[in-house]
Amino acid sequence: MITDADITKLKKTFATKEDLESFATKEDLKGFATKEDLKGFATKQELKEEIAGVRLEIGELHDKIDTVASAVGRIENALDGIAGAIQDLRTENSAGAVHLARHDRQIKTIALATSVTLPD
Repeated sequence: MITDADITKLKKTFATKEDLESFATKEDLKGFATKEDLKGFATKQELKEEIAGVRLEIGELHDKIDTVASAVGRIENALDGIAGAIQDLRTENSAGAVHLARHDRQIKTIALATSVTLPD
């Protein structure tokens, strides 16, 4: 015969009805997809093939990115050279402007000293 001690021991060993209330019921599981529902989806092999294709495309993109990065580097170097040349021209133009202004002053001084009238 089963004693109260045996019943207590069994309750500790096996799940009780109250313990199982937090699990899903048959009714709860009816909303999930069935095998039949999943037949329209891709198989493992199809997914592997798709992943291989994506990896190949990513590799091609890496190659294109490297090519573009190389071209951008060459463009940056060319722009640096052009910017340096522009700066040199600005410096030369500034020096030329100072030189021209000095000549202008000298010509006016000579014209004034020799009483020569310069056209405007």
